[in-house]
Amino acid sequence: MNLAWGLLHAGLQSVLDTALDPVVVMGVDGTIIGWNDRSADCFGWSWDEARGRRLSDLIIPEQYRSAHETGLAHYLDTGKGPVLDQRIEVSALHRDGREFPVELSITASEQFGGKLFIGFLRDISERKQAAERQQRILLESDHRVKNMLTVVAAIAQQTARVSPDMEAFSAAFAGRLDALARAHQLLVGQVWHDVAISALAEQVLGADVAAGRARFGGPELLLQPGQLLGLSMILHELYTNAIKYGALCGEQGTVDVDWELVDGEVVLVWAEHGETCDPNLPSSGFGQRMIAMSVKSDLKGTIDRDWRPTGLTATLRFPLES
Repeated sequence: MNLAWGLLHAGLQSVLDTALDPVVVMGVDGTIIGWNDRSADCFGWSWDEARGRRLSDLIIPEQYRSAHETGLAHYLDTGKGPVLDQRIEVSALHRDGREFPVELSITASEQFGGKLFIGFLRDISERKQAAERQQRILLESDHRVKNMLTVVAAIAQQTARVSPDMEAFSAAFAGRLDALARAHQLLVGQVWHDVAISALAEQVLGADVAAGRARFGGPELLLQPGQLLGLSMILHELYTNAIKYGALCGEQGTVDVDWELVDGEVVLVWAEHGETCDPNLPSSGFGQRMIAMSVKSDLKGTIDRDWRPTGLTATLRFPLES
């Protein structure tokens, strides 16, 4: 039974007008007969544009449309619908063509002048992204702990080689471990706001800057929390690799980190100078994948690496968020 255009029953219209989330009403013919302002915000179609359109053509991704139409026909024939009256997660389609996850609850009703289906939706993109990011951070943290142990062992060996006695070794080793611990704090400092790149570089390279094995410089550019975490991960991975088999694995190697702002884009160059300890530098593995993920997900940027016997040069480019 098709419902007339215009306002629905006052009770249903009240639900549409006061709901905090998108609400979509579909008739038994599969067309949209109810659409609130939150739906317009969520999907990009106004009520005038959505009214009378087939729901499957408007907000259901193409690969799921056939199943939707089959399910509707099955319900009309049997009165049974496996997705009714329960909360499910599905993909929805925005006007601009992108798919995004929504939480959906559908109920069938005959209380508003005819049989219809009311869908209550919620965009859960941020929740999904947060869960995926948390999982990635857990994997990265596991990787980081293993790398940190390797770094500590390398620092101990390097410090021992150049220390004249146990007292000098203890002082130098404790200082480097303290710098390493302060740098590690940035990995869990996601609540920080407006942290300068210089502060991050000092935390990561502090011990080697004091020892004359590293330097950094560039304009005072502030990072938001997501950028801070991503760049922190990347610099820690580059630093770890430099100590394990790059320029900092030897006594004479050095690292330079420079950055500048070009047309709203940060260009940061990590440059190692010195003979590497392992000629077969890695081009894959979790550490390299982690860098690639952080560059893409956290910085929305790119990275170019140039491995040479005299050291690695990595160039990062990413937009500076305002």
